[in-house]
Amino acid sequence: MNRVTLFGELFTLYQRKHVETRLKCPDNVKYWANVHLATWADQALPEITRFDVQDWVDELSRKSPSSATRAVNQLAAIFSWGIKRGYFAGPNPCSGIDKITVRSRDRFLLPDEFERFKRALDKLPEDRRDLFWMFLLTAARRSNILQMRWEEIDFALGVWRIDAKDYKNGETHFIPLTPPALAILQRRREIIKSPWVFPGRKLNQPLKEPKRTWVKLCKLAGVSDVRIHDLRRTVGSYLAIAGASPYIIQKTLGHKDQRSTAVYARLNLAPVRSALEGVQANWLS
Repeated sequence: MNRVTLFGELFTLYQRKHVETRLKCPDNVKYWANVHLATWADQALPEITRFDVQDWVDELSRKSPSSATRAVNQLAAIFSWGIKRGYFAGPNPCSGIDKITVRSRDRFLLPDEFERFKRALDKLPEDRRDLFWMFLLTAARRSNILQMRWEEIDFALGVWRIDAKDYKNGETHFIPLTPPALAILQRRREIIKSPWVFPGRKLNQPLKEPKRTWVKLCKLAGVSDVRIHDLRRTVGSYLAIAGASPYIIQKTLGHKDQRSTAVYARLNLAPVRSALEGVQANWLS
């Protein structure tokens, strides 16, 4: 195995032998490369030290601690892959980096926000209204909804089947389609002449990121600090509030590891409320 000298050479191998063949979401690496690769590309691997990486992380953290953490995690993954494959002798210069602890995001639409959000949806063109309702009615990831194809929809069974190669956790995922979701899909099937449920301007291509519509929608609804992914979190949160079990929430969101679903447990207050009411009933009797 020939070792490489420059980080740029290592990244090229990582991109070709790992990202393009094994990753389900290569866009994250593409974004990292667009923003950060130039910083390291021409540097000799043995000369990149932990102190260099720490200075880089500290500077990135001044703007966004969460972005800095994601950036150094990706850098560490590239070095780890290179060491494992024998392209770099190590050690990994990202080991022992002092990162800012970032609290997991827990934003979801609160009841009054949700009502405003629904009213705002009615003001959108039908195509975009259908799109954002589908986020709420399926709790699917943005990439999967934008890539939804008619061949994946079983109208008889009311199921959306997402193949393993297209799903983040690497397993085939089945999403039950409720009557409101099926109604949208059945109506669209009659008018959309494309293999994609939500085609772009060219019918043979899927819709790209609906960022402008999202900004407009949030403005109409009067909500702030809300991302498209928070719609998925909204579904999980209301399931927890309604008392759904962690297993049901995990199945709904397609999490492979139940630890990803544990964050919703804090919203299931029904057992706590029942216990408190029982104690307080004795106090006040």
